[in-house]
Amino acid sequence: MASTKLWINKVPNQDLFHEFVTHGFFPPLLAKILINKGFSDIKSAYSFLYPQLSDFSDPFIIPDMKLAVARIAKAINSKEKIGIYGDSDADGIIGTFVLYDFLKNFTPFVEWLIPSKDIEGYGFHAKFLPYFKAKGITLIITVDVGISAYQTVNSAKALGIDVIITDHHEIITKPETFTITGKLTSPSSPIYYLCGAGVVFALIRALRSYLYSQGFFGNKKPPFLRKYLELIFLATLADMVPLSGENRLITFFGFRDLLNPFFPCTKVLLEKADLKYGLSEEDISYRVIPKLNSAGRLGHPEVVFQLLSSSDISSAEKYLYQIEILNQKRQVIEEETLKSATSQISEISKNSKFLFFILEGIPKGLLGLIANKLKNNYNLPVIVISQENEIAYGSIRSPSKINFLKILSQCKDLLIQFGGHKYALGFKIDKNFIPQLKTRLKELLKYHILDSPSTDLIYIDAEASLSELLYKDILFAFEQFHPYGEGHLPPVILLKNFEIKEIKVLKEKHSKLVLQKKDKELHAIYFNKLLEKKDISLIVGTPFINNFNRNLELKVEDVR
Repeated sequence: MASTKLWINKVPNQDLFHEFVTHGFFPPLLAKILINKGFSDIKSAYSFLYPQLSDFSDPFIIPDMKLAVARIAKAINSKEKIGIYGDSDADGIIGTFVLYDFLKNFTPFVEWLIPSKDIEGYGFHAKFLPYFKAKGITLIITVDVGISAYQTVNSAKALGIDVIITDHHEIITKPETFTITGKLTSPSSPIYYLCGAGVVFALIRALRSYLYSQGFFGNKKPPFLRKYLELIFLATLADMVPLSGENRLITFFGFRDLLNPFFPCTKVLLEKADLKYGLSEEDISYRVIPKLNSAGRLGHPEVVFQLLSSSDISSAEKYLYQIEILNQKRQVIEEETLKSATSQISEISKNSKFLFFILEGIPKGLLGLIANKLKNNYNLPVIVISQENEIAYGSIRSPSKINFLKILSQCKDLLIQFGGHKYALGFKIDKNFIPQLKTRLKELLKYHILDSPSTDLIYIDAEASLSELLYKDILFAFEQFHPYGEGHLPPVILLKNFEIKEIKVLKEKHSKLVLQKKDKELHAIYFNKLLEKKDISLIVGTPFINNFNRNLELKVEDVR
């Protein structure tokens, strides 16, 4: 069986490699991996491998932070009523709960609202301002939403309501109010890529610091913040933001805190996920996060908030049961919708620049999920529109080669509202303008060239012998690498100098290899491939820790 994939060795800078080995005391294999992961100095590499809570950056590097926390402190001291307005995905709901739970330490005058995306669509909507006004709320803090809600903020001001925006989406038109987002810092800053809940964590760190400096706590201990990391970890993984900077710290500590969760909700979520072999990021991504997202996608975000705020196991189990029913419903709708959308694609032309679907009666919260799956299947930008009466809602997912936010901004005259990220965004449109939108996009995308999927290329971070791979310092480093995620993938290793002791066939389609060299053994798994010994002299794969026995194993990507 000849390999059809092209293996490309990444070659680290030799001067930097020498420095990492001689001055950083990294084993050569680990030095190569770290350099090829983008680390250019010893200090940042050590900070990545051995994070400390003290590594969290100063939240006041966000320009409006001091003004924002001073306004919140004033509201607390003056016993003003504070309203929290959150988005309905997992990130937004978790961020809303964390902010609510933290503020309740200081004031009972806190309300929260998470509108149904299925009814309202995404956004900080002015229609809810009278609701806040009627409750006597004088300060609204948004979570994971509002970065471009220029008009809503102005409407709030007209009603005598101040607004603090916390969000992480791309800024189109910054509202004229205190705006807390990593996007107002340098792209190289550690907080630039924070998700919505991550931005909230920066806000509450800053608020606690500000209150402390004002003597607010007296002889009392300030509130404990570490407990929130297990939840913000879930939000960070759910929103698929790059796991660098503070996201690395959040996920490193939050992932490990889940081994002994603080909140009843996380205890129940993990128990019901039936994790037979310990905790892994795959389990979180496929068994936990979809449940948290499903309720919001189907218009019931309040059930997730109630789960998060459960004070005991019994309450948490009750709300999780409701969420699991919604998740099953979401799975059925998603499957039927994907079939319907796929049936509209008779044949993808080689010249197709994007896919455009108009679907009837699809929950708005599922549009992004459907678009993302189709984008992954066809490696093309996908626009999915749900049409309701005169107004339609759309979601776009694009491969990373195309900044679709920039493209859609050239269609803003056709849109009621739009916003999001470069490669994941949404919009609202009058149904009469949909044909014009499709025509405009066709023209704008005419000269964009998309690379074909890079499935035939494997980029190798380092070569290793079996004994090198099983060296104790390397094993410890691989433990430290977890959790993996967006922008932080497992290293790809070219394994050499081994013998094949045994090959087992699993479930008639997978190959389980036992590799050895002298007294060392390593297990490797090649999914959906049946191998023979004669096929194998070199193996490319990604190392992982088997949660059942805590041994290092290899997930095979290709063999020669």
